[in-house]
Amino acid sequence: MIPITRRLAALLLLAAGWISAQRVVMVSFDGLGYQTFTKDPVAAELTVLRDSSRRGVTAEGMQAAFPSTTANSHAALWTGCYGDANHITANAPPVLPRAGHTSLERGNGFRATQLASETIWVTAAKAGLPAVAHQPTQGFPFTPMNSAPGAVVVNGYQTEMLAPHALWTQAGGAKQADGSWVFRHGPAAFRVERLKSGLRITEQSSRALVTVRAAPLEAEPPRRRSLARRFSAGLYVASPKPAVLYFRLFSLAAGDFRLYVTPCHELGVSVPAPEIFQAAGGFIGNGPHALLAGGKISEEEYLEAMELVIRQLTRHAAWLDRRFHPRFLQSYLPFPDEIDHEWLPAARAGSAAHQRWRRWGYIAVDRGAAEFAKLAGKSDYLLWVSDHGMTPVDKSVAVGKVLNDAGLDGSASYLYNSILVNTADWKGGSVPLENRAAVVEQARRALSAVPAITEFFTPERHGAQYGIGGPAGGDLYFDLAPGYAASPRTTGALIETSKPRGVHGFLPAREDMQAICILAGPGVAPASRWPRIRSVDVAPLIADLLGIAPAAGTQGVSPRRARAGR
Repeated sequence: MIPITRRLAALLLLAAGWISAQRVVMVSFDGLGYQTFTKDPVAAELTVLRDSSRRGVTAEGMQAAFPSTTANSHAALWTGCYGDANHITANAPPVLPRAGHTSLERGNGFRATQLASETIWVTAAKAGLPAVAHQPTQGFPFTPMNSAPGAVVVNGYQTEMLAPHALWTQAGGAKQADGSWVFRHGPAAFRVERLKSGLRITEQSSRALVTVRAAPLEAEPPRRRSLARRFSAGLYVASPKPAVLYFRLFSLAAGDFRLYVTPCHELGVSVPAPEIFQAAGGFIGNGPHALLAGGKISEEEYLEAMELVIRQLTRHAAWLDRRFHPRFLQSYLPFPDEIDHEWLPAARAGSAAHQRWRRWGYIAVDRGAAEFAKLAGKSDYLLWVSDHGMTPVDKSVAVGKVLNDAGLDGSASYLYNSILVNTADWKGGSVPLENRAAVVEQARRALSAVPAITEFFTPERHGAQYGIGGPAGGDLYFDLAPGYAASPRTTGALIETSKPRGVHGFLPAREDMQAICILAGPGVAPASRWPRIRSVDVAPLIADLLGIAPAAGTQGVSPRRARAGR
């Protein structure tokens, strides 16, 4: 009996190791909060995530970074560290090193230039597991923190933007003798000719062309129909950077047309993969929010373009999965963040139109989730996460004015929901290091006089809890009452009222700032719950699922190990 028992034990150990080393497919949704997912009626449209929640485990909220903004909260997901360690402390963090930059200089937290901690896909690749990171924040430029042999990184959000979203009308083109028009889109020129029921668009240098037909706006959301079905085929543009453009002819009248054109981005890929455009089409990036805000397109037209963004992101993810066969695949959608910034307040206030537009957007997000879910087999793990929540705001506090009125101009400056002291370790810093605490206290007293500012946090007292501070972090953090946001304004009224909008960036412990984390896969108990976790716990969780050690310096703990007491 002893040999049989030992053999059985060995088989059980092998089986446990096999289960822990399955593929992991991870998708992050920008701006999908736990409060929205659990309490907002529109979340009923997220059928794929709800199915995963029924089949697997759902965390009862996930604490984002502080401030709860996109760049630093995603960096916490990828690295298992907050900004005090990974140096991504906000969407626009102070620039390091301090000795070479002033305290007023701000960088781009979405880029990898300042990233100081290793991403989970690099950790996986170093452990010998092929990995793909698709459109992550801090995915470009390529550095040792986000790239390694065995890891494929694709990013088009932080590369060169050659041309933005555009809407062409006859008045914006150069009329030609033959009756056609020439339009510039970044460095490229396009000839547009009228057809009986559409337009022919020709790229001037390559002579590549595509035809787009006039079609009415979609009348129903994309529950079952194809996403973005009324867009043209892709038009490949080879120079100066390879890209694929799409066109939507919203209207064609006797004397004019309205032709929407997608942006032209450089697509950064860490390994040679030129066939991605021919196989999967173009990269769009975000939706055309600027055109919507400027009144150039309608909400329904914006939603059709949003569908195209989702369609192309999922097509790229699927192609990368087929092409590189990763054990770990990360991908991303920039929604519902963009639509909830615009429509959440009015929708929650009862506007039927805003509710309809928002529901349409969530249905499109669900269609994208369905495509991502296809990438995970029955023996794989499927991990859904987000970066932060969203809340309605219609008032702003002029923090810059408060600091100036307190005599702190030159001594302290506004950093998203925090204050940065201009200490002597910054280039040209005016505050001796020994006087830092006194300036922090002076700023706290001044801000305490504003009723809308409710709580204060310091790296000394709350650093371990929220990962605040560090060389690129603030010296005093604060939160605001519901409905209020902070502003760097130095003039005007202390509190100004504005058009309601969805905002994030507040204390991540707030219910409305909590993110989501849902895991389905082998060995995960159906409809189970984890207590609230932190964004920094996600990278260790992925390492745990892959059967590898987390990166050195990781601040988080895998929820599976925390629950098992390991």
